[in-house]
Amino acid sequence: MASRMRAPVLVALGCLVAASVFATDAFIRQMWVSVTFGVLISVVCLKFLADRLSPESSEQPPAMAEVKDEIEPLAAYIDQAPLPLLRLRGAQSLLAVNRAARSLFGTDDLIADPPVPLLDAIAQSKPRASGSVVLFGKAYAIGVSEIVTAKDTIKLVSLTDIQSEIRMAEATALRDLLRVLSHEIMNSLTPVSNLAGIARDYLVEETSPASKAAGEALDLLAQRASGLTSFVEAYRAMARLPEPVLRPVELRRLLQDILRVFEQSIRSKSIAIELDIPQQCPHVDLDETLLTQALLNVLTNAAEALAVARAPRKIRVSVVSEDGETQILVADNGCGVPEALTDQIFQAFVTTKPSGTGTGLNLARQIALAHGGDLVFLGRNDAWSAVFAFILRSSP
Repeated sequence: MASRMRAPVLVALGCLVAASVFATDAFIRQMWVSVTFGVLISVVCLKFLADRLSPESSEQPPAMAEVKDEIEPLAAYIDQAPLPLLRLRGAQSLLAVNRAARSLFGTDDLIADPPVPLLDAIAQSKPRASGSVVLFGKAYAIGVSEIVTAKDTIKLVSLTDIQSEIRMAEATALRDLLRVLSHEIMNSLTPVSNLAGIARDYLVEETSPASKAAGEALDLLAQRASGLTSFVEAYRAMARLPEPVLRPVELRRLLQDILRVFEQSIRSKSIAIELDIPQQCPHVDLDETLLTQALLNVLTNAAEALAVARAPRKIRVSVVSEDGETQILVADNGCGVPEALTDQIFQAFVTTKPSGTGTGLNLARQIALAHGGDLVFLGRNDAWSAVFAFILRSSP
């Protein structure tokens, strides 16, 4: 009898060890879907062992104590997993299982007022199937696993941040579109500009009023063709974004160099620029040339927002580093971003400036995404009208 009871326990322990090894390896490789799968299998095994080995009295046999010693480290591992893990009992009782979930929802255990879209997405998700939901401005993929007990059915839910993947897909599609459009437009503009110049040369010696009018029209045509060529070239640069060549860079030195360059530009005149870097400023794996361009784009955007602002006009660049993630914050006290455009400012062709092309912030975000990070708009606060954050991974 005891051997029959022990066999399932040993099998569950074996699955538990295998799942934890699998999840650990996937975590090292940053394969988050595999991590989620490994963690869910581990949780299922833990639940099975807890049901089988729950003592009937306060005294535990030695075998049960050994199993408990094996389970506790895995529970600690689950608590440290980077993916938010949730547990749903019934229809509304949603609990945060690990630290990532508690941090995301700002709770110690019970999520008192769970977002309705999350509950709907969980209800519509089938076991071992995936869905998605937007929470706190980010898109998450949902994984659901069910554990059926004698008393209840428990749903285990994992949330995987896929916002960066979505933005990367959008950026790739945009580059492909721009590459095709710019190629076709340039093929048409180049002969138009050349033919306008040739026709103008034919009229150089003509002095009649009609010839002068035709010459002026051709000059205007050549000028507009040249302007459109420059306009298209700005978008072709977005389509030709090179792959970043990453190497460890001292962030303090890089930011000082970038601000030194920016301070020499005419846009920075009469703007007070603050730099706030902690003493233990991290190194970051990045392409120095590309990130310099991205930061200059955001700084230029801030300076343009300050053009109509009252003195004192200020830009602040600061660095925050925590849990292997580094944020470069760029804040200004300019005119801010119109509420209607907060969700569109990173889209190509969207601009609030009469002479803007709508490429600066879009290109800066593409560069951040190519580094495995992101560029986000944090809105305004009491001191600043607009705050942008480059999110990058710190070097080991």
